[in-house]
Amino acid sequence: MMRKFWLVPYLLYILGFGLIPLILTFYFVGFNPSSIRGLIIDFPPGTFNLALFNTLLFATVTALISTLLALILAIRVDSLPMKWQIPMSLIILVPYTIPFMASSMIWYTLFDPMYGPLYYLFKVFHIPMLNMTTIPGLSIWAVIIVGIWNSTSFAYLIIIGGLKAISKELKEVAQIDGASLSQYYGGVALPYIFKIVITAFLMIFVLQLGNFDIPYVLTEGGPGYSSTTLPLLVFDLLYFIGNFSGGEAAAALLAAMATLPAAALLYLMRSTGGLYVRLPTIKIPDRLYDASLWILTIIILVFLLFPVYWMVVLAFRPDIYDFISPPILYPIALTGKYFIEALSSSVPYIVTSLVVGISVAAITAILAGTASYIMSKYNVYWLLLITMYLYSLPSTSFIFPIYILFMNTGLLNTWWALIMADPIFTVTLSAWLLFNIYRDLPNEYQELAEIEGASSTYILFRVIAPITRSSWFMIMILSFIISWQLLFYPLILTETPWQFNFPPTGAQTVTIFAIEAIRSKAVEWGLLASSALVVALPVMVLSYIIMGRLLEGFNIGGLKG
Repeated sequence: MMRKFWLVPYLLYILGFGLIPLILTFYFVGFNPSSIRGLIIDFPPGTFNLALFNTLLFATVTALISTLLALILAIRVDSLPMKWQIPMSLIILVPYTIPFMASSMIWYTLFDPMYGPLYYLFKVFHIPMLNMTTIPGLSIWAVIIVGIWNSTSFAYLIIIGGLKAISKELKEVAQIDGASLSQYYGGVALPYIFKIVITAFLMIFVLQLGNFDIPYVLTEGGPGYSSTTLPLLVFDLLYFIGNFSGGEAAAALLAAMATLPAAALLYLMRSTGGLYVRLPTIKIPDRLYDASLWILTIIILVFLLFPVYWMVVLAFRPDIYDFISPPILYPIALTGKYFIEALSSSVPYIVTSLVVGISVAAITAILAGTASYIMSKYNVYWLLLITMYLYSLPSTSFIFPIYILFMNTGLLNTWWALIMADPIFTVTLSAWLLFNIYRDLPNEYQELAEIEGASSTYILFRVIAPITRSSWFMIMILSFIISWQLLFYPLILTETPWQFNFPPTGAQTVTIFAIEAIRSKAVEWGLLASSALVVALPVMVLSYIIMGRLLEGFNIGGLKG
């Protein structure tokens, strides 16, 4: 009988860097009521209420629209012949490979009314030429647009997995009964995967509640505090104002806000019953339905792909073409000057990101790869629920106790701080993905090894790991990607880049390097785009290596209606 020893390291880690910091965040606030006042008195009147409103508006609208766009794309792809489904999926998932921070930098240039591509929309539709990022009341909507752009691919990844899980027999029966495409998807497929659609909405909603990167990079919460969200208040209170207690209160509030939708998400994932809804259907001729899907898909794809194209154009064209109105949308001339400059300047940041990313990937593989197998084969659902809950919480929920820990141990601004803290975002996601993969793994492998007298450690690392090595490889790359593009933890836990010494001092990452380009974003678009590309390019390449496995991993069992 396999022993459950390998649950212990995983459990200790999520306790030390997840559950205990979360509990301490509430504990500090509960025993320091004056901390609540810091949310009010340290900012102009009404700032806290506005930040709370912005947070909910950003999360709700982003989740709603991105889920709707993803559903349209998923139906389009699912209705195509099999040979076209993977290529179309890879195209749709391009924004998923771009870190929040890099995409926000590029969208800043897109919003420029005179020199950005939106110039032509303003002209055609006679819209006043306003930069949404600089107008109170509009800046939060600029943040929402970028949030939708960055979330649609993720929602698609979940929904297409649900559609692909529908048995072919069900579709064949609908066709035999004479159902049109609109009747099948509206009356059969969509009700069947309704729980998955709701799951996609809840996941994006919870993740966007704690999204720090987009509002920070795009608007820095401005102008004034018009686009400030709760994660930005946490950062301001800690980093600029030095009000730890007020920051703890904001972090605790954010964690509390995320708990209800996170609990609903866990309920949906854990429930075995369906969430079937009966929807009204209209019989639309297949040709008209198909044409409508293509029109909507093309519009959505232009929205998703153009920013990536624009990033490459800006990175490799001479700066004399940046500030021409009307803007030139295609490369007239090419130069590698800015990319080479960005790449050479980023070396100490890249080294740190590489060291931290590889370490995080190794830690994740060992902890999640072993614990998820035991959770899956022995039905340790309570630990899986804690895992998914911690993954869904904003990073601000844990930061204060972790910051205090590293400050008291002298580990701030070191590689060790990031190596120990970052895996909380990767071990939880990886354990969740591997749990679903291991459920389909036959028990015979373990049983045969146990008959031969193999130990639990031998079975996990010499039997199960080799059999599922592609899945381990997938979570290692995914963990590296997540670590590479983290911004909030490096901003809080580091101060300077690596000083080319050993033992190493300085631990700023490539995301911090790219932030430096924001300081010159008004005049050096080429450097800004190149900095974004330095951050995005490794992620894009690695993401496509594992995209097929991601499609499989997000086909989450137990979600079918």
